[in-house]
Amino acid sequence: MWCWDRGISCIQMLSVQPDTKPKGCAGCSRKIKDRYLLKALDKYWHEDCLKCACCDCRLGEVGSTLYTKANLILCRRDYLR
Repeated sequence: MWCWDRGISCIQMLSVQPDTKPKGCAGCSRKIKDRYLLKALDKYWHEDCLKCACCDCRLGEVGSTLYTKANLILCRRDYLR
């Protein structure tokens, strides 16, 4: 998946394979042992850890894109403000 605009990144939901080594979460640094994980910004995340820095919404639930500005991860609404 490719996102064209600068400051916009894609979120991928991946199924965790039982025979693979657990990945570390970029948000909390704990191992991801859930059934699914998110991949965004070339890092892996628990579904609960990938949140907007302003409104705290779970980004995996609001779409397949996230936005970055001033080193913050944002939802679309807060990015456009």
